[in-house]
Parts: sequence; structure tokens; C-alpha cells
Amino acid sequence: MAFATGIDGHNWLYHIAYAIFDTENEDNWTWFMQQLHIAIGDVPNLVICTDACKGLEKVVGAVFPNAENRECMRHLYQNFMKHYTGDVFTDHLYPAARSYTKGMFKWHMKKIFDFAPGTIEYLDTHHSRLWYRSSFSENSKCDALTNNVSESFNAQVKKFKGLLLHELVDKLWELIMEKRYLRKKLARQWHDRILPNVIKELNLISNHLTVLKVSVSDDDIAEVTIVDQWNNQKRKTVDLQNHNCSCREWQVTGKPCRHALAWILSNRGMKIEDYVHEYYSVAKFKKAYEARVEPIPDRSQWPEVDLGFTVHQPLLGRGPGRPKVQRIRGCMEKRATKKKVRCKRCGGLGHFQKSCKEPEVGQDGERGPCRNHFCRKRTIEDDACISQPQVNKKKKKKTTTAKKKTPVKKKLKRAKANPPPTAVTSITKLVFDP
Repeated sequence: MAFATGIDGHNWLYHIAYAIFDTENEDNWTWFMQQLHIAIGDVPNLVICTDACKGLEKVVGAVFPNAENRECMRHLYQNFMKHYTGDVFTDHLYPAARSYTKGMFKWHMKKIFDFAPGTIEYLDTHHSRLWYRSSFSENSKCDALTNNVSESFNAQVKKFKGLLLHELVDKLWELIMEKRYLRKKLARQWHDRILPNVIKELNLISNHLTVLKVSVSDDDIAEVTIVDQWNNQKRKTVDLQNHNCSCREWQVTGKPCRHALAWILSNRGMKIEDYVHEYYSVAKFKKAYEARVEPIPDRSQWPEVDLGFTVHQPLLGRGPGRPKVQRIRGCMEKRATKKKVRCKRCGGLGHFQKSCKEPEVGQDGERGPCRNHFCRKRTIEDDACISQPQVNKKKKKKTTTAKKKTPVKKKLKRAKANPPPTAVTSITKLVFDP
């Protein structure tokens, strides 16, 4: 199942289109993009951010040549860490993608290049689309680096994947219809110019500003020096009339940056909402959800359409067994692998107590003989092989049942039946005894 989603001014998932085909290849993605182009037309300042899907690399540029083609940073990071590992990449790759200016982007990439020069060639060859904010267009007002919003849609339809095809489409139709109506009701309650969530976010940022100096050059131009989150002093130039800042965050996102907020709040009579782009306005939000999704009856009342050809059942390509519903997680995600067993004897992973080959360790650190026949003798190397000694459970002593005492009557009968032999003291007693 393929789907196209967007982000509204409230940073919520906006449903655009979805389709179902058998496999992910270039032909199917071309058909999907062509149908999407027919549905939305030539949208100005269009941005398309895709995952690492098979056959999708060339299709976007062929069907939407004027669109800004971006790549999901999360998928890029997963593929990158399969070839290169180290703290240098962890500390500089994501900060390079988050940098709005080319100067900071080049500084982070220079650190990566000095450590591993082949990384730049790898990114140019396998990840040639845009994944860094310093090259994002200032017209789209969207600085999203990942496709996490589309992953939320995947989580919503997870429970529907086991249904039949017509039931799946019907459930998706119902889900989108209810979501749009719910947000339409919320928009009726808002009477401000800007969305309340955006104003709340900007007010929260302004409460934690540390402004050092504001040097005014003209009525709308000034130099603003603040202390950033890393306790560094940064000075930027701000133009309130043109909604520009030298950090480029205001131009890319459409929301005032920290430097612009510092100057706006230092002047009486200025309001933050007057410097927020209309993309985040309540009017635009209402416009996005004003159209409704028409309800449809159940399958018994659907009209029959003569397509002119026969639709056969698709050929199955998988083997027998229950189909997987859970999405296969990447190596960088949580719970990427199955749960490993832990030995109760030595605390190691990957084996049970019954098959443990490590010697036992007592409370005082004394070790027992190794159970492996190759290392019966205790050596110094054996002392270093145990990493996590644990306290063994006390063994229960084997108790034997006490024997029953023989009764006195049985002892007397045995004594009469078998009298004890008479001891010979001397020959004279035997001869002269009457």
C-alpha cells in the first residue's frame, strides 16, 4: 500500500492520496505518481520527501520535475551507519542536517571528512537528494527532515491490514472522513489569527531567551546577540519588515526565530502573531478542511461498473503462512531484535543455565571447576572469563529417612532361635566339669 501525506499548519498528518499495488517497482510507482499529479496538479513550491523505497528514486523527478525532492534523514542515517560507525558521525551528521546556514553545514561535514574522506563520495553517490536544511527552499515553510508523520499513518492502518481488499479501502475511507470532520469542528472553536499551538510554542521559546544586546540600525533592522543552548554568544542581523534573519530559520520555517523574538519582545506594542507566516493562520487551516468526504453505503448498494475487461486475482508471490502485520524495524530503532535469553548461573546472554559452560562463582569470589572438558584445570585465563559474577542459590541438603527401631519381642525370639556361642576359657574346666 502506497500513500501520500502532508503536514498542515498544526503539524498534523494531512491525508492526500493512497493506492494499493502488488510490489514496489518503478512501474507501479510511476503509475502512482502520475495519478497523484492528476489529482493535485502543478502545485507551486511543491516539496516531496520520500523514503528509501525501491524504484522511487527516479520517478519523482520524472513526474514532478519542478518539485523539490528531499530524502528522509532517518532512513539516510540508518543506511549510513551500516558503512561507517563512530562518535564523529553521531556528533556531526545530524547537526549538519539541522543547520540552516551553509557555513555551519560545511563545518560539520569538514569534521566528518577529516575522519573518513570516503563519506562525502558515498553521500554524493547514494544520497544525492536534499537532506540538509541549508539547501531547503524558503517558499515551502517546511523544515521537516524525516517522514515521521507518514509513519503515524502506517500505525493507524496497521489493524486494517488483515482485512480483505474492499474492506481495507472502506476502513481507510471511514478513517479519513472522521479525521477531517473532527479537525473541522476544532477549527470552528478558534477565533484568533494564528493557530493556538504555534503561539504556545513561540511563547515557550521566548520564556527561555537570554538576550545580551540589541543594537538597532534602522526602524526594522538590528543586530541581536543572545546566548544559545550551548552557552555560546551568537550575533545575528534581523529584518522585521522582510521577515529575515541571518540564521535563516525564520525564512525556512515561517515562524520568528530566537533572534527575531528577542527584538519583537523588547519593543512595546509589537505582537508575535503579526510576524508569523499566513501558512499557520486559522483561516488557512479552515480552508484545508472545509471540504467533506462523502459517505458511502455498504457493499450491497455499490453500483456495478463494466470496465470492459476482466480483473483476475493477483498472483501470490509469498509462501504459505500467516502474513506479517508488524513493520520490520531498522537496526537503529528500539526493539529491533528479538529478546535474548539470560543465563541464571553466570548472567551471560544467549544460553540457558542448563547449557552454561562457565564455572560457578561464590559469594567470596571463589570459583568452581569449569564444566567444559577442555578446561578442567583452573587457570588465570578462567579468572578473567567471568564478567558478571552472581550469587548462587543455596543447595538443599539431601535428607535420609530414619530407620525404624526393632521391637523388643522380635529381639527375644531372634535370641532364642540363635543363641550366642559359649566362649572356651580353659581345658581343665572342660575335662573336670560335672
